[in-house]
Amino acid sequence: MVTLINEFTVTGDVAEFERVLGGFNRYMSAQPGAGGYTLLRSTRRPNVFVELADWDSPEAHQAAVRSEGFPGLVAQLRPLVDKSVPDLYETVA
Repeated sequence: MVTLINEFTVTGDVAEFERVLGGFNRYMSAQPGAGGYTLLRSTRRPNVFVELADWDSPEAHQAAVRSEGFPGLVAQLRPLVDKSVPDLYETVA
């Protein structure tokens, strides 16, 4: 199992970001190999969010990223986010 950790710095409307990301994550959660999903919001920087998503493997995540619906969902997020810093992590301890 791996965990996607993605930090978003939101510059657009926060409520719209949450709505769009919710649809994005419903789509990704339906992809093969997807597990649990959590969205966190910084208490010190209210425009910064961290997404945690479990995947069976890096390959399952990459297949979802290459899926037909993925580019359109990313395009909806782009105008709302200054930066996104995603990476896959494996548990060490």
